[in-house]
Amino acid sequence: MKLKPGIDLRGLKPELIVAMMVCEPIISKHAPFVVTSVCDGKHMQGSKHYEGLAMDIRIREMHPTVIRGCIQELREALGSQFDVVLEGDHIHLEFDPK
Repeated sequence: MKLKPGIDLRGLKPELIVAMMVCEPIISKHAPFVVTSVCDGKHMQGSKHYEGLAMDIRIREMHPTVIRGCIQELREALGSQFDVVLEGDHIHLEFDPK
C-alpha cells in the first residue's frame, strides 16, 4: 500500500484500517494500491472523510475492463457496513453501517 504524498491520517478510525487491509490484496491484483485521500482534501458537506471513516483509492493505473469487477469484489469482501462507489477517477470507500 502507498499513501499519496500529503495525505492526512489524523482521526483515522479503526474500521477504515481494517478496510485498508482487506482492500490491499484485491486492488494489488490489478494496480498499485494507492490511497489518495482519507481525512484530507475537499469533499461534500457531511462526508465520512471528515470523520476518518472514508478513503479514496486511485484507479488510473487499473485497466478499465476490471474496475467494475474489482468494486464488486471489494463489496463482497467488506460486507454491508461499507459503501464502495466508483467516483470518476477513483474508488470511494466508506464505513456506513445502516
